[in-house]
Amino acid sequence: MNPYGASVANVDQIRAAQVNPVAVSSFTSSKPGSSSIGCRAAGPVETADKSSFESYIEKAFIDELKLAGVYDPNSPLVINGHLEELDFNSSIGAGKWIMRLAVSTKEESGYTVESIHEFSTNWVADKACQQVAQAFAPAVQSLISKLVSDPRFQTLVK
Repeated sequence: MNPYGASVANVDQIRAAQVNPVAVSSFTSSKPGSSSIGCRAAGPVETADKSSFESYIEKAFIDELKLAGVYDPNSPLVINGHLEELDFNSSIGAGKWIMRLAVSTKEESGYTVESIHEFSTNWVADKACQQVAQAFAPAVQSLISKLVSDPRFQTLVK
C-alpha cells in the first residue's frame, strides 16, 4: 500500500465547515492491530509500514486536519474514531474496498459513515492484489470525504 496523500477536496471541505481546532484520539478497531488482509492465493495486502489499519486512517485524518489548519493536539475537543469494518473484494469486475468508521467526541455521540470505493481488478491474482493495494489510499480518501462532508461533522466539531 502506498503512503497516504491528502485530498485537496477533503481539506477544502474541512475548511468550509469552519471547524474549531480539534485533536484526534488514537483510533480503535473491531479488529485491533490488524495491518494486513489475505488476498486470493497471492499473499497479504498490508500497510506500507505495517501500521494497523486504524492507525493509517487516523494519521490520514490528522494529515487532512493539519492541512486545513484546524489540528491542535492540545485541543480540549477530541475526535474519537472506531473502525467498525474494513474489507475488500478483488473479484473481476467487482473490486472494492468497504470501510465503516464511527466518530464521536466526549460531548457528541457522533455518527457512522460507510464508504465503498470501487476499482478495476485483473483476473491474475498477483495483478488483482496489487490493484487492491493501490486502491487503498484513494479508498481512505473516500472514507474521509464521507466523514467531513456529512452535515453532522459540523455539529461534532463545534
